Amino acid sequence: MKQAIIFISFITIVAGCNNNKEKNEKDPITDVSTTAVTPDPAKDSAAIRAVILDFYNWYTKEYKQLMGYNLYSGLKKQDAPPYKINWEEVKKYQQFIRSNIPQLGEEFLKNQEKMLQQADSVFKVDTEDDIPYGFDYDWYTSSQEDPSYLLDGINKSGKWIINVKGEEASVEIGAPDDKDYLAGSLLLYVGMKKENGQWKIARIGGNE
Repeated sequence: MKQAIIFISFITIVAGCNNNKEKNEKDPITDVSTTAVTPDPAKDSAAIRAVILDFYNWYTKEYKQLMGYNLYSGLKKQDAPPYKINWEEVKKYQQFIRSNIPQLGEEFLKNQEKMLQQADSVFKVDTEDDIPYGFDYDWYTSSQEDPSYLLDGINKSGKWIINVKGEEASVEIGAPDDKDYLAGSLLLYVGMKKENGQWKIARIGGNE
């Protein structure tokens, strides 16, 4: 009887060990919560540079597509003050950007909408200025120059300063050493933000 009890106890212990072994095999312990992705500055810088170049190569060829939207109009006459922002046209304009220009992110569109809201507020106060506020320069080149001038400068510039801080980055592109550019000047400032793991343009100009 004593031997039978010992044998049963032995089987119980073995069975328990096997169950624990199977459980450990099925549910391996992984310290996912403490696993950190090491940032790669070189990889981020290369991706950011590619996004900016892709956008300005597209924009130089296709910018006229963005010029076809009447984002503002005159309240009394089409091209005369006082002006107002055409918000339905703005919606169509930004939908075109979402569908056709992947380099520009949602943060860019939010900032653009804020700028247009500000312009609409100015229109209500300044009712006589012939030049509508915010529309006297190219938003995408942050200048009044032709887009090809900027693209040429970007391609020639060896002065890219890219600072990445987590999900955001700032980019300063210096003017190339060329007689057509002001020596030491900042050619373009671009704010970047990661959206769904991809770098997108969030802001153009503003930090010159």
